Amino acid sequence: MKLLLPCLLVVASFASPAFAQEAANEGSSTDDIARKLADPGAAMVSLPFQYNYLGEAGPGGDFDNQLLKIQPVIPFVGEKGKFLLRPILPLLSNEYPADKSGVGDLFVQGYYIPRREGSAIEFGFGPAVVFDTANDDSLGSGKWSLGPAIVLIHKTSDRKWTMAALANHIWSVAGDDNRRDVSQTSLQPILTRSLPRSWSMTFSSESTYNWHAASGDAWTVPLGISVSKVVKIGHRPVSFGMGGFYNVERPEAANRWTARLTMTLVFPE
Repeated sequence: MKLLLPCLLVVASFASPAFAQEAANEGSSTDDIARKLADPGAAMVSLPFQYNYLGEAGPGGDFDNQLLKIQPVIPFVGEKGKFLLRPILPLLSNEYPADKSGVGDLFVQGYYIPRREGSAIEFGFGPAVVFDTANDDSLGSGKWSLGPAIVLIHKTSDRKWTMAALANHIWSVAGDDNRRDVSQTSLQPILTRSLPRSWSMTFSSESTYNWHAASGDAWTVPLGISVSKVVKIGHRPVSFGMGGFYNVERPEAANRWTARLTMTLVFPE
């Protein structure tokens, strides 16, 4: 597969010097950054790279796909609140449904989170937009889609737990008339435990419901766990992580499991 080796080499090349400097560079600053990375409402610029190996795809589970998501977080902070722009650009290398590699559909979410002094709960809302940017029919929906998005966040007073939920629903509004219309709901509950020495452990799901699919193929429900750690390379904070997911509910041809590696460049103020 075309993306696997380059992604592993990139992660390894960054990780080796990072962990060699770990003891000298750890401290409260990396702990704070780890907690902010666990908070989808944090007003901190970051550039995550999320590599996913999608195992046992296709009707007989005989294919493996790969997906690299480049998903920067760009905050805009004002006196009455903040707006977070979260584009996601997927790069795919698939064996199924076609042996194709390239760019998928660009997905952009934006959340406005009003300022709530003294509250442990944050609520945000905004748009979700899918742009028809795929360079092959098998890598995208062939549609332009949009809809609402929301985010809900709660952090415990001891700063050890972060609970969040992101949700959106999109409908197709334009695109190829010969492609199936889009009506899809996405739900992403997240529970993160902040651990000593800038480690974090996260339980999450990235479930979707396709309203146009047959009843047995409508839900995709992955359940997974991941761990991550923030270190410093020179003066640059970087988070490295890994995790695994299993689809407890899925369409017949969807992948059965996912292995994930992440690297996040952080640009604190």
